[in-house]
Amino acid sequence: MGPIAAVIGAVASVGGTIATVNAQKRASRLQQQQQQLATRQSQRQAIREAQIRRAQTMSSAQALGAVGGSAVAGGTASLNSQLGSSLGFSSQMSGLSNQIGMAQNQANTASAIANLGGSVFQLAGGFDAFGKGKGSNADLLAGVA
Repeated sequence: MGPIAAVIGAVASVGGTIATVNAQKRASRLQQQQQQLATRQSQRQAIREAQIRRAQTMSSAQALGAVGGSAVAGGTASLNSQLGSSLGFSSQMSGLSNQIGMAQNQANTASAIANLGGSVFQLAGGFDAFGKGKGSNADLLAGVA
């Protein structure tokens, strides 16, 4: 019954590892989608605020009779510059979040593979498989110390 249980355990370990890796990849994709939605909303909000400020500036300039003045043009250019800066920043943050998610996914995959390798190593007899009757793990470790 021992070898059968070992094979069942190995199959369960492999199946569990594959399911874990697939779930982590799906979670990573969903996290990226969430970040992209948040970025787009932030960008739309920044554009909306810039349009409101531009309209307020034009309204104030018109009320003062300074519609064609250089101050209005400079103020509008400043608003456009601030909008560009805000959009660039949010795009950079979104890109970094995506890279972080991918790195975490790679780390999780590597960890799952390492755990699977450890399970296979133990199934194959662990360190005892190297000695083949020449001593136990404790004897091997005692010789190292």
